Amino acid sequence: CLVILVGIIGSGKTTLAAKLAHYHYNEGKRVLLVAADTFRAAATQQLATWATKLGVDIVTGTDGQDPASVVFMGCEQFKKNNYDILIIDTAGRLHTRTNLMQELAKVKRSITKQLPQESIATLLTIDSMLGQNSLEQAKLFKECTHVSGIVLTKMDGTAKGGTVFAIANELAIPIEYITYGEGL
Repeated sequence: CLVILVGIIGSGKTTLAAKLAHYHYNEGKRVLLVAADTFRAAATQQLATWATKLGVDIVTGTDGQDPASVVFMGCEQFKKNNYDILIIDTAGRLHTRTNLMQELAKVKRSITKQLPQESIATLLTIDSMLGQNSLEQAKLFKECTHVSGIVLTKMDGTAKGGTVFAIANELAIPIEYITYGEGL
C-alpha cells in the first residue's frame, strides 16, 4: 500500500504521516516513511523524530533536493526491502502556485514509474479551522493529483470543519480519516 499526503502549508501532513505509520506499525506492517518535504526547514527533522519514536524506517534527502528524487529513493528502498506500507509526506503547497502543483504531478509520475503495480492512495489534508477556501483548494489538488480521500485534521480546535461535507459531496471524494491534535 502506498500513501501520498498532499495539502496546503500547515494542514497537518507530517503529523498525519506519523499517525498513519503508528497505526500500520501496530497492525504488524513494515512501514517506510519518505520525507519529501525538502523545503520546510524542519520538516525532515520532524518526520525523522517521529520515525525514531515509532521505530519505523525513513528515507530523507537534503534541504532543497528535488522531492521527486527523494520519492524515487523511497520507492527503491520499498521494493528492495519488501515493506508493506510506503507513506510519502510532501511539501505544503499553495494551491495558487502552478509550479508547485506541477511538482506534485512529477512526484506521482516518479512513483508510477517505480511501482506501477502498487495502488496509490492520495490523501488530501483539510485543516478543520479553514472555511470555504478549502473547497477551491480541493478542486485544484484533485485536478493535479487525483485525490482519492480526504483527511480532516486538527479537530481538537474550536472549528469543526463543516466544509469537508461540501468537498466530499461536490467532488465525490470520501472522507477517510479525522484527526485530533499532535498525539498518536
